[in-house]
Amino acid sequence: MKIYDTIIIGAGVVGCCLASDLSRSHHKVLVLDKANDVATGASKANSGLVHAGFDAKEGSLKAMLNVKGNRLYPAMCKRLGVPLEKTGAIVVGSDKSAVETLYRRGQANGVKNLFVLSRDELLKLAPNLSEEVTVGLYAKDAYVVSPYLLTICLCEEAIVNGADVRLNFNIAKIEKQGEVFAVTNGNETFFAKTIVNSAGAGVNDVAKLIGSETYEITYRRGEYYVLDSTESGTTKITVFPLPTKDGKGILVTPTIDKNILVGPTSYESDDSTITTVEGLASVKEKSQKLLTNVNLRRAIRQFAGVRSIVGDDFVIEKSKKVKGVITLAGICSPGLSSAPAISRYVISLLGLNFDDKDAKKITPYRLFKNLSTSEKNELVKKDKRYGKIVCKCENITEGDIVFALNRPLKVCSVDGIKRRVRAGMGRCQGGFCSLPVASLIAKYNKIPLESVLKENAKSNVFAGKIRGGSYEV
Repeated sequence: MKIYDTIIIGAGVVGCCLASDLSRSHHKVLVLDKANDVATGASKANSGLVHAGFDAKEGSLKAMLNVKGNRLYPAMCKRLGVPLEKTGAIVVGSDKSAVETLYRRGQANGVKNLFVLSRDELLKLAPNLSEEVTVGLYAKDAYVVSPYLLTICLCEEAIVNGADVRLNFNIAKIEKQGEVFAVTNGNETFFAKTIVNSAGAGVNDVAKLIGSETYEITYRRGEYYVLDSTESGTTKITVFPLPTKDGKGILVTPTIDKNILVGPTSYESDDSTITTVEGLASVKEKSQKLLTNVNLRRAIRQFAGVRSIVGDDFVIEKSKKVKGVITLAGICSPGLSSAPAISRYVISLLGLNFDDKDAKKITPYRLFKNLSTSEKNELVKKDKRYGKIVCKCENITEGDIVFALNRPLKVCSVDGIKRRVRAGMGRCQGGFCSLPVASLIAKYNKIPLESVLKENAKSNVFAGKIRGGSYEV
């Protein structure tokens, strides 16, 4: 019987970061998730910002782990080959005392490179600021990253260093057998000395199965617009309003992939990721108070994410009811920013050591369109699939997609390919490339085209054939 050191329940950015750190430290790890892929919850539907750490209350876990996490990001992304860009961020408004309060909080939290700026100084960073803006706080050490590509690469790194991953795993029962936990879905059972409950919005569902503490969770839905890459000149820096009790507010930011992201709202809701007319209207109204040149008519997509909130801080603690259980609850913003520091914190709670000596590295994702002309020519000579464009909006080739299909973490959904190599992320949002992408998934996974999923179970792209024949890319 194989006994893991740790079973991690939840394959979001925090769970996968922990899996990577533990496996690189030569601990036996298993990651379980009920979804068809990693990063399908809050980890895919957020702003992709690595915050500097000035917003969280002094002395909180959020403050401590955000600042530490921010400083771990450059080395982590370099190791993984995940693009990370230091854009900086400004928080703007007309209340100088509120800006100075944020500055003092940032200083108390240990944030470096913070500056209170006048309107004239801000205009040098964001020339199209609204006339309402008179003062702001500049955080130089803020970054943008792809949250889903980061999570995918962390999981793949965990796999190449010995971790096991089981997706589509709906846990039916968890029981303690002596000093070991048995986790089963009714068909397979896995055993571990410890469990980390990092199930995000489902953390209480897992806690009830374990018999550990549950928490009073509230959900806040955030709605966004994604603007076409033609609008990349809207801003080169992340622009926030002054924060409120409901969050950091509706922002305008460049993404790592040169789109512009506008949002999110912050409405108390259930865990549904619907978008609403009212929410999107609020995004439009409030974004105009930040910048004068936000052109929402160039939006190519709207989406929503859900934040799980427990009080005012992260909950990261050992269970007092069940020995060997650690629960992570309320990991909302700045959860992405804090992920690498949360991982180290959990490792210390587990009583394990972090030591990544002799850890293996993954081969980075590198899209054909980002290569030099000479590199492209050489690659096409070796593999003609790189000479065939599948996604015309994003210039993604068949070779890019096949590369993603042969990674350590297997993918069998159209959205999974989308998150890895951006096929379907462009202006037509997959209107032209979904069929060839699905065909490639079927071909290389050796499954019928009708079995290819858009995302999770029962989201089949095709119901069946209405005529004979087949589709070939």
